[in-house]
Amino acid sequence: MDFIFISMPYARFISRWFSHVPNINLGTVHALLKEQGRHVKTFHFHLQLLPYLERINNTTLEKFVEQSEKFGIEYMGLDYVFASLFFEDKYMKSQKRFSERLESIGLSLNDFEDMRNIARSFIDIAYAQITPFLPGCKLVGFSSSHYQLSSSLLLCSRIKNQYPDISTIFGGKDCSGAFAAELMKHFEMIDFVGISECENTVCDLLDFMDGRLKEPGNVLYRDTSGRIVQAPEKPMYSLNTLPFPHFEFETFPLPYHEIILPIEFGRGCPWKRCSFCPDESYNITCQGKTAQRLLAEFEHYQHISEDLNTFFILDSDALKNPKTILDVSKYLHGKGFTFQYAEFRAERMSREVLRALLNFGRWASNFQIGIETFSDRLLELMNKGVHVLKNVEVLKAVAELRVPIQFNLFTCFPKMTSDDMFDNLKVMDMISHILVQENIQIYPGEFYLPTDCPVFLDSHQYGITKYPESIFSLIFEDLGIPSFSNYPYPYAFDNDEEQFKLSHLLRNKVDEIKSEKPENNYMRLTELTDTQATICIVRKGQSITYDLHSREKEIYMLAMEHIQSTDNASHVLNLPVNDIETVLKNLEAKGLILMDFDKKAYLSLALREDRAY
Repeated sequence: MDFIFISMPYARFISRWFSHVPNINLGTVHALLKEQGRHVKTFHFHLQLLPYLERINNTTLEKFVEQSEKFGIEYMGLDYVFASLFFEDKYMKSQKRFSERLESIGLSLNDFEDMRNIARSFIDIAYAQITPFLPGCKLVGFSSSHYQLSSSLLLCSRIKNQYPDISTIFGGKDCSGAFAAELMKHFEMIDFVGISECENTVCDLLDFMDGRLKEPGNVLYRDTSGRIVQAPEKPMYSLNTLPFPHFEFETFPLPYHEIILPIEFGRGCPWKRCSFCPDESYNITCQGKTAQRLLAEFEHYQHISEDLNTFFILDSDALKNPKTILDVSKYLHGKGFTFQYAEFRAERMSREVLRALLNFGRWASNFQIGIETFSDRLLELMNKGVHVLKNVEVLKAVAELRVPIQFNLFTCFPKMTSDDMFDNLKVMDMISHILVQENIQIYPGEFYLPTDCPVFLDSHQYGITKYPESIFSLIFEDLGIPSFSNYPYPYAFDNDEEQFKLSHLLRNKVDEIKSEKPENNYMRLTELTDTQATICIVRKGQSITYDLHSREKEIYMLAMEHIQSTDNASHVLNLPVNDIETVLKNLEAKGLILMDFDKKAYLSLALREDRAY
């Protein structure tokens, strides 16, 4: 056996996104090595955990899952259970800390001990499945991206204890950035850490181990003196040249119709500069697949089984090329496929693209658009590369086309002030008739501090004091590793009290808006003639109607679907810019339009009357 590739359970193991989706890294590397004549075996243990747990009638398990989901898997989740088995001695010294954290979420140390027994038995089962393939194996790899690291380390230690000559490699977001070197430093059983995409990395590493290459690429490893060194960076394969992922469906504990297939539209974020995001440290090449390649991949799965018709779109921004979305939608229209998730940045989003997404098939869950805030100053602090007006243009189109979307709103952020929140809430009030729509889901959440993001690397500049250890490391006495996996760091804002109050304001505003019904909170274009546009507004039981005539009507209708600059409005309508600005000032005072931060562009806010409520 040349290579065994393993994916251990994700911390959010109850989510269908994690419990029904095979690991695409395993599938792609399996196919690539198979093409090269290599012997490879893959184990998707994350697919096996939930069926295993369902056979266990354990009320503690249900309670643990419920409470960890409620309070956050980062604070106390499945990965901590596996970690307590791996760091057994440190766990025994840290029981007081564990008890305090468990009690804070309504659990006891006895509950945790029950979970440890369940996790221990699962590791036994996983190791038993791997054992027949270990004799003579050259390399065992672990893909770790969503709090899978502790279980991976635990299983790896079992392998190394019995087969010390087998080399091991870890890779994925749990092992990225500065933490990659920490892994090598603290865990002798790890021989290599991948610091980029897995395909070329694994292929080169096997060639290096066979003596075909003088040095591997894209990994950290120990030289003959034991010093940790970084191999040269090597270019990655083009996604359009990689083979289709190979999955051993017959080994999965799921029937075909329950499998959610991961399909990569691309990799990497085209922006990669948001101040709260550590994507830059993942060393992922930004690239997208062609429509032709994607269509062939869909056909490939259909040839295996027509029941393979549910997909999870993997990509930091699946809208790298809008034309690809349009071309793919023409093929998918009427196929009856189901899609679970996709993620898009807003700046290239348009009504044409949104209509195309609706043609993909049934969206079983809302797809994600990065909104984050309705304050332009905060968007600049976040370095989002987009402004409020564009975000609102997208949300308005979403409301009218009934596209199922979700987005996050930061309830706090470094250097956020009351003025920022005032701007944020003001816009939310103006567009509440959009946000109230049932196809729009809003998730307010606190800012958390991951390693390697710009805020973490220069926290003083961002007005943050961070703790010296991550939330994970704090619970273990003498762990000796300040960071671990993707776990965030505790921190304090320079204006902590103000941030706390602002967080409550935003959460209350979201609750207030989502408690409204669309029929009681709307702004509609109810009548349109050659000479008049009538806008009817209902807010909190109060109704008002505006009749727009002549210039007002023409200026307003020009921006019903798309942002218009004042210069373009002047050109199209053959009116002086000063006249345009005077009309816009009046429309803004009535709350009928939203102006850009520099007053040089605007968007009309009323939804069309044919929108069903």
